[in-house]
Amino acid sequence: MASDRGTPPMNAIAQLETFSEHEARGKYNDQAGSPLFSILPRELRDLIWAFATAPYEDSEAKFENTAYYYRPGHTARLKTETALLLTCRRVWLEANAFPMLQAEQSFYYYRGAPDGRDPEWMARLTKHNSQNLGELHLFIQMGTIEKLASPTWCLRDYFLTHRPVRGDLQPRIFRLTIRHTDWWSWENDQPLRLEDSWVKALLDAPELRSTPILKLELETLDYKADQLAVIVDRIKKIESAEGASHYVGNYPTMTRFELADTQDTYTWEGPTNIDGRVRHAYEGRAMLNYHVVTLTWNLRFTELPHASVPGLRRASVALSPDQKPLAVDENPGRAEGRLRFWYSAILPRRREPRMTEWTEGIKRHHFMLRFWTQVRWISRRQAELGEAVRRRQFEELCGAALERKWAARWEAERSLLRFVGHRPP
Repeated sequence: MASDRGTPPMNAIAQLETFSEHEARGKYNDQAGSPLFSILPRELRDLIWAFATAPYEDSEAKFENTAYYYRPGHTARLKTETALLLTCRRVWLEANAFPMLQAEQSFYYYRGAPDGRDPEWMARLTKHNSQNLGELHLFIQMGTIEKLASPTWCLRDYFLTHRPVRGDLQPRIFRLTIRHTDWWSWENDQPLRLEDSWVKALLDAPELRSTPILKLELETLDYKADQLAVIVDRIKKIESAEGASHYVGNYPTMTRFELADTQDTYTWEGPTNIDGRVRHAYEGRAMLNYHVVTLTWNLRFTELPHASVPGLRRASVALSPDQKPLAVDENPGRAEGRLRFWYSAILPRRREPRMTEWTEGIKRHHFMLRFWTQVRWISRRQAELGEAVRRRQFEELCGAALERKWAARWEAERSLLRFVGHRPP
């Protein structure tokens, strides 16, 4: 392949900026002489990019096998090779999202691994990387995850400390793991216990309504497998609540997490001296045999079972189909007169021995202040909703132009994708 001068330098993957093909048009070599681009379709090239940038365990950065965080898939630091992205700009444009899409970002709440992430790392992610966040893996103790059931706590509090921003937490896969050492009183070999309320809160978390796959991984020792089976059967009966989280056309569409038909189960062996100490309950054992069960939920559209989640837009706050927008009177004076009548009818005056008129005036003033605050909020929300409707209508009118644009792009990429059917002009 021919090289490009001025190829953007490859810094930390977490600092990649958005760099679309449209913005780079005419600034890169299209590599027409390379069979990789002139013969292979885009879908096969994507498989090559994915294979070349897949994360793996670094053999030169092994973890101690007695550490709390040592387990299959986490026996060493995870590493991603990005040298492929330095070859030319055409490769960069097609493959720059794959390192983040395939990477597993692990968060540990207590007893974490050296490569664990933290909220400061998440805050440094660019918008491009936030949109391409692959797997978000949370290792957490039982007492900490139970906070999720509290009305004052939400899922994003485990990962982000700044104020909510649309799209700042939308991984492709979210995995939550309760390790053997995360259960209540595991040191004393107490029976397993789990509160259902936080699992329900996890399934209903609005932050995950752009996440196609949710996994819950529960780990214990082999002789507690029967106890875990009872808990797993109970979790399977917990149903996700429906919520209007995406727009399909001009209408908000309901989504919910549905449990997969099969569960994944595997076992592995580890030393008895966890963290370099042998607990009284494990004396006389040569190894500890772990039993792990993974439950998987997939995000589904209740009315569109074959819809794809990542390609749809998140919904803003919208009125339900049976709820009409509140009317705002254009004449403030007339509205104020109606309000005073409503105030007098609903909240009759309380006759007090002193300062009656002054007290009523203060109460009416505070009531009017709250009312006009609500009026301004309603007006602003109506304007936002109207703008969203007009934007969607404009996008629908431009549908034919978008089809031509994407068809030309797929043809240039030698993609196998084609539009089926005909969109009316």
